[in-house]
Amino acid sequence: MDLQVLFCASEATPYAKTGGLADVAGALPKALSHLGCDVRLLIPLYPSAKEAAASLEPIQEWVPIPMGIHTYHVHLWKAAGSNGPTVYFLEKDEFYHRPHLYAHPQRGDYEDNAERFLALSRAIYPLCRHLDWTPHILHLHDWQTATAAAYLHFHWRHDPAFASTRSLLTIHNLGYQGLFPGSFFGLTGLPPQAFSMEGMEFWGQCNFLKAGLAYSHGLTTVSPRYSREIQQPENGFGLDGVLRSRSAQLRGILNGIDTSVWDPRTDPHLPAHFDAEHLSGKAECKRRLLRELAFPEEAEKKALCVMISRLVEQKGVDLILQALEPMMEQPLTLVVLGTGDPHLEQALVEAEKAHPDRIRVRLTFDEPLAHRLEAGADLFLMPSRYEPCGLNQMYSLRYGTIPVVAAVGGLDDTIADVQQLPHTGTGFKFHRHTSHDFLAALQAALNLYQDREKWRELQRRAMAQDFSWARAARAYLDLYRELAAP
Repeated sequence: MDLQVLFCASEATPYAKTGGLADVAGALPKALSHLGCDVRLLIPLYPSAKEAAASLEPIQEWVPIPMGIHTYHVHLWKAAGSNGPTVYFLEKDEFYHRPHLYAHPQRGDYEDNAERFLALSRAIYPLCRHLDWTPHILHLHDWQTATAAAYLHFHWRHDPAFASTRSLLTIHNLGYQGLFPGSFFGLTGLPPQAFSMEGMEFWGQCNFLKAGLAYSHGLTTVSPRYSREIQQPENGFGLDGVLRSRSAQLRGILNGIDTSVWDPRTDPHLPAHFDAEHLSGKAECKRRLLRELAFPEEAEKKALCVMISRLVEQKGVDLILQALEPMMEQPLTLVVLGTGDPHLEQALVEAEKAHPDRIRVRLTFDEPLAHRLEAGADLFLMPSRYEPCGLNQMYSLRYGTIPVVAAVGGLDDTIADVQQLPHTGTGFKFHRHTSHDFLAALQAALNLYQDREKWRELQRRAMAQDFSWARAARAYLDLYRELAAP
């Protein structure tokens, strides 16, 4: 049976991105299509998506989407002339024509996020009916599309065309749940029993993610360790009990990376190319990067440490700030790229002012620069408090940039600790989330960095790791077949 799979997500590369969800929704469908699946993708038509799509072909206009006492009308488009899986876009300028996907930088989350993403979830059914194409698997991602599992459970499965459709929800980050006042339940159009402890009710509120946890046929998250962590109170964000009750349906499948985009041998963003056997190109990338960022000449002799991240507490940015002065006593330079919490942004700007020869901070999203940083850096810092999977540590390994990570979630699954496994390790881990433990792991990395021969061996081991999407896609395909089996 050729499986038909519809991905529904709030972001996907190259059309719109704030984080790892976009990488997954952009790359996994491509990998699955190589395995023979008919995979299609539905995302909102943001301004960035309009720019990224070469051209758009109309599918259906004035599609009614009921929402409480209102009915919105939306348009459906298809990306024309693109290679790979078919991509559909939901157009509703009132909802999606904004410079940011989920929130205003100063004012916070958009007040109509409930309506924006209920519309996305509800658009699945009219899209499929219009196309006369029904997915065997409806693959949903995070809270923004989780309610589609409830619509399938209560409404769509009564249509004979959808009777055998199965839903799968992937949890990319349990910390974001789509919480709205209980009064918003009327917007959903779901029956009263959906607003219960067994459904989407959560301490009197509507919890969109919980709707997906309750009504999806299958659940995955993005690394094996994270699947265990979220079933415990410390990392369960109040939903650990729900997840334990569905543990038989929950799997951890480690994300992959798009090795056609992240390849130091061919990366178009790099000034020089390299591979594990020819690392001179990496040294040239470092030289050019230091010049680009206007570091003084002596920086070339120091280890270049890089952090590319959302600048939020979850990512351990505050730990870097706590450890900053001891770090400045070491032979290293530091570059931070990202945006996030204004307080953390300001603190990093102040750190750069205090150490103008040692620190560079770029408060922006810059994909080409991210590639040049991965290629030119010696060490990549990921001191996350929790990390469902993490992709940057995998990009770093591929580019011979050695990760220093907290031993949580996907970071623990993907990095073998050199301190415990000196001949097979690929990075450096710390286990307690303190600046002392982080500094100890960083110091161990800096010590090894001084031994050029051992460092090159470590780089070659790191670059030999396989985190391609092909591996993850096979695991998803097995799960799809299991869910779709009669």
